[in-house]
Amino acid sequence: MEAQAPTEAIPLLGTRQVLYVEDRAVNAVLMKLLFESRRDLSLHVAETGSEGWELARQLQPALLLIDIHLPDCHGSALLHQLRELEHCARVPAIAVTADGSFDPSGSGFGEVWRKPLDVSAVLARMHLLLPPRPRTDPTLALPTPLLAQRWRARRASLL
Repeated sequence: MEAQAPTEAIPLLGTRQVLYVEDRAVNAVLMKLLFESRRDLSLHVAETGSEGWELARQLQPALLLIDIHLPDCHGSALLHQLRELEHCARVPAIAVTADGSFDPSGSGFGEVWRKPLDVSAVLARMHLLLPPRPRTDPTLALPTPLLAQRWRARRASLL
């Protein structure tokens, strides 16, 4: 019997899962770029609330990042549904939105990351919420200046 090639990349041992529910491709690309600095984290992107729900059921997310204005639901309603899943009940949740009027009080979100994202602030919060695990592989994290340079170049090419 022949061995079959894997259809997906195999995540690093000990990789923690992060679920990002975002309907705008440019925002998802920028978040993916930020996560390139953290090879110990695996970002999974869903474009709708229903896709986010399905992914959350399959994953064991360590962090939930949810846009507020999704095509099929409000991000707060999705978070309420995700909290019904035992493995998502206590996972930190962050609203990621450009809606300056969004008030997270009573929504279940622990904090809000406003778009356009402040790269330094997001990286600092990621570090505090999900501290890097001890590593022996020096490529697991990019230096912040290199990441910021890549982010600016990618953002400029998308706009």
